[in-house]
Formats: sequence, C-alpha cells, structure tokens
Amino acid sequence: MSLLRKIYSLTPSITRNIHSSRHTLSPVPLNFTSFSSPETDQNPPLVIVHGLFGQKQNWNSVGKALHQKLKAPIFAVDVRNHGASPHVESMSYTEMAEDLVEFIDKVRSETGKTRVNLLGHSMGGKIVMRMAIDTKWCDRINKLIVEDVSPKGYSRRHIEFRGLIKIMRDVNLSRTRQEILGDLETSIPDLAMRQFILTNLQPSGKVKGEMEWKCNINAIDNHVEELLGYALPVGSYRGPTLFLHGKKSGYVPDDHKPEIKCLFPQVQFDGIPGAGHWVHAEKPQLFIESVYKFLKD
Repeated sequence: MSLLRKIYSLTPSITRNIHSSRHTLSPVPLNFTSFSSPETDQNPPLVIVHGLFGQKQNWNSVGKALHQKLKAPIFAVDVRNHGASPHVESMSYTEMAEDLVEFIDKVRSETGKTRVNLLGHSMGGKIVMRMAIDTKWCDRINKLIVEDVSPKGYSRRHIEFRGLIKIMRDVNLSRTRQEILGDLETSIPDLAMRQFILTNLQPSGKVKGEMEWKCNINAIDNHVEELLGYALPVGSYRGPTLFLHGKKSGYVPDDHKPEIKCLFPQVQFDGIPGAGHWVHAEKPQLFIESVYKFLKD
C-alpha cells in the first residue's frame, strides 16, 4: 500500500517559518511531498521539480502513478518562493540548484541510495539542467528528464509573465476562490490556466476572510526576466537524458536540438502528440509511459 506523506522536513531545520520574507540564506530547505512504500521501493528515488508558479501539489496524481509503476520513492518539491518553501529575495538558477542539491543529499541519506533520478518541468527543467552540468553536483544523478524547456533563453516570454503578475496583484483577494476564478475570466480566458494560477491561493494568515498568494510575487517579478531569459552556462552532463516535450508547445524547437546534444551527449527526445507546455497535465498517461520507459531501461 502506497503511503502519501506530506512532510515539512527531512530534518528539524526545515520547520522554520516558511512564509517569512528574508534575505537569502543559500541554500534554503525545500518543502516537499513524497510517495513511498518502504517494503516495495527498490529503485532509485525520483525527485520532481515544478515550473514557474507551480508547486508540489500539481504533481500528486502523476507522482502516485509513477510510484506504483517505478517501485521507487517519489519526491515532489516546492522551489524557493513557491508553495510552502521559504520566501527569499534572490532566486538565481545557481541558488535554486544549490537548494536542490541539499534536498537530494537528504534524500540520499534517508533512502540509502547513492544517486537519484531527476525530473524538471519548465523553470524546474532549467534548475535540474544547471545542477546536472556542474561537475561538483552531477554524480548525484542517475538519469535526467527535462520536460518542455530548452537550455537556451526565451527572450520575450518575460513580457507575458509580467502581465500575469500584474493581473495577480490587481485581483480582489477579499472574494472567494470561485468568485476570483470568475473575476479573472476576461484577463485569463483559458480556464485551465486560471485554475492553475488559483492553485497558488490560500486563506490569508493576516486578514480573516481574505485570500493571499502562496508564491512570492515580489521576488518572482524582480527576477522574471532572468528566469525566462536564462541560458545554461558552458558545461555538459554525460549521463542518460530525456528531453520530453509537447509537440504543440514550441519550447523545444528543432533548431535548439544541436545545442542540447552538445550539452547532453546521451540525450533522447520524445515529442508527445497533442500536448502543449504542460505535458504531464495535458497528456498524463503518455507522459507517465515515456518517463517509465526511460527510467526502467
């Protein structure tokens, strides 16, 4: 029987006040959810890293399914300034990779496994790539999966995300979740996108009857151009790598593939038909099968 554990720490240090805004103490402890069955889990753990405005809970159904198929513990983390992880002022990819390394070292200690499999979506894909190409960190990785993102930067994507941040700032948080969903219909016509953004809402800890954003909008706004325009530095990861992308997405175009092959010489590509940027949410069965096939070999 699978055991879903929503735990706030692998060690007592993670139980610090996770919502306070403070100067960066790099690395920061990452909040996480895990799916594990010690009596049947035999294979290397899989650590999952979400994208911008995502959080660990977005991976619950896929995480459960992968746990059953892989017979391995699954860990989905909240990166800094997202979900229930600490709010800090800085969020460079190097810092976020350091956060992940610290988390992985605790997973290795807890599970007794030397290496983990690593999966990152979008911004999370950039984080896992940044970790993988660094010679001081790469020996922690068994296999690497990058979902729908390229190591190259996206020069104008920050404009649409700044618009989204303004929408989030302007919304009336004194209304109910359902009312806010309706309020955003004009500015965010796509229902799935509105629902995704609203997963970041939670009851306010300061004002009774109001909502608040879990994510640190100020920090994200301050770094959004860097987060979306970031190109991976010189380096390479020579372990098995899967670039899993949506064929309708456009985030992993053919002209990026030569550079991907230089950085990740053992790369495989899998384009999922009918999927856009959120492959794991749009085509979960095809996504799960692709991840399973790659990790079981």
